[in-house]
Amino acid sequence: MFKKITSNILFFVLICSVWTGVFFILPDFIDNPVNGITDFIVVVSYWGVVTLASYFLIYLFSINKYIFSIFFPLFSLLGSVIGFYRYTFKASLTPMLIDAVFNNDIGTSLDLISVELIIFVLISLIISIILIVYRFKMVIVKMQIVHLMFALIGITMSFSVSSRIKRSLFQRFPYNVYYSLSEYSKHQKLIHNGKIDFEPEFRFTSNTSDSLIVVLILGESARADHFSLNGYERNTNQLLSKRNNIYLLPNVFSEYTHTVRSLPHILTRADSVNENRAFSEKSFISLFNKSGYRTEWISNQDPADSYVYFMNECDTIIYANPEKNVYNYSNWYDTDLNPFVEKSLLKNYKNNLLILHSIGSHWYYNNHYPKEFEIYTPVTQSRIITKNVKEEIVNSYDNTILMTDFFIDQLIDILHDKNALLIYISDHGECLGEDGLWLHASDHAALKNPASLVWMSDKYIKMYPDKKVALEENQNKRWRTDFVFHSILSGANIPSISIHKDLDIFSIVEE
Repeated sequence: MFKKITSNILFFVLICSVWTGVFFILPDFIDNPVNGITDFIVVVSYWGVVTLASYFLIYLFSINKYIFSIFFPLFSLLGSVIGFYRYTFKASLTPMLIDAVFNNDIGTSLDLISVELIIFVLISLIISIILIVYRFKMVIVKMQIVHLMFALIGITMSFSVSSRIKRSLFQRFPYNVYYSLSEYSKHQKLIHNGKIDFEPEFRFTSNTSDSLIVVLILGESARADHFSLNGYERNTNQLLSKRNNIYLLPNVFSEYTHTVRSLPHILTRADSVNENRAFSEKSFISLFNKSGYRTEWISNQDPADSYVYFMNECDTIIYANPEKNVYNYSNWYDTDLNPFVEKSLLKNYKNNLLILHSIGSHWYYNNHYPKEFEIYTPVTQSRIITKNVKEEIVNSYDNTILMTDFFIDQLIDILHDKNALLIYISDHGECLGEDGLWLHASDHAALKNPASLVWMSDKYIKMYPDKKVALEENQNKRWRTDFVFHSILSGANIPSISIHKDLDIFSIVEE
């Protein structure tokens, strides 16, 4: 009997994996919305897959007891910290969170350490020490090369089952440690990649005495035809409909239906003929910098390779919710961006460009509005889209539009007495069951008419009445998302030779 126990490394790894699965991995799944036993089984299955993948990693490092004695305490230390914050604050490890940690002062980081965290970490380390002692005294491993081979095969197979499983593994402990660090490192390298300065000789300083605030809101998955301001039968713009100086752009066309392609296209001189400019040139932010603007990117999404460079063209990057990712099913609101706007304006820079990257109407919709915005019911109960009926999905989606209405209205409140221009454009639309399609990133007309609008303050209109006249004439024309580059420079009165008047909503082009 003793010989059987001492030779059973697989049983020992199972003990370690169960401990890991319950205390370090389970926190990522307990907030998953489920509706019925089928959903519950699916969530448990995903938890099992992630735990199994950790099994093979622990297996790999437990073959040699000395390596295990170094690996497992570090593994438990990381797991306990990540698990604790996921349990208590719904915080996930992300590249944004790593960036925030590196850029926070020591005092801010120390404020996150609590007695509860220390106790949880100590318990984890004590258990890891017990398991190390057990490994030394009770587990004998023969044919280590064979075990090594099986462990490596297991890890490889875990990441080869499907791309969906691979993405899930990279967002959960322990593999999210590697993924987040590698993504952070990759983004830091991309920041320093050279892009073409399309106007190297450009220099301009505004000679107006009044300051100007230009705000660009990059929306997410908002369809123009679900804004009541554009004629939607539901009153999804209850607040903006009462505002003055709101101008709708109901006929905007987006060539791209996913964020990683649409944002570079919006921010640069890229157009249907010169698509490569989205990845080879700097954005309009570079001209704002040259014109003496204080530029800030305030984000409610994680950065992507395709636009992280443009984010870093700004003087400052702020992540409102750096601990969130698409596998995090907890409160994640765009109104979290507005306090950062207020704080920025208190610094009294003469001219400001603020780019707000919102989470908008990204799936899972219910995460992105509080309970009081649950006006249209019933709403979705499952994160698995096929487990919901169309009515529930549309209701939840429309509630996110209500939240976007509130978010923009609240932002206008902050800006209303200032010389300010606000442009809102969603990156693309969203499929809501048309032709059996859901969400985005497919080729469908429902995805290619993103919501867009412009708001001008009274002070702005008084200073630039011609821009209001032009916008009133242009608002119902058909535009591609190309218009943003040209219009935001024109709206800020930055005299760039790159502005094409026929792509500028603030210019009247004689027929």
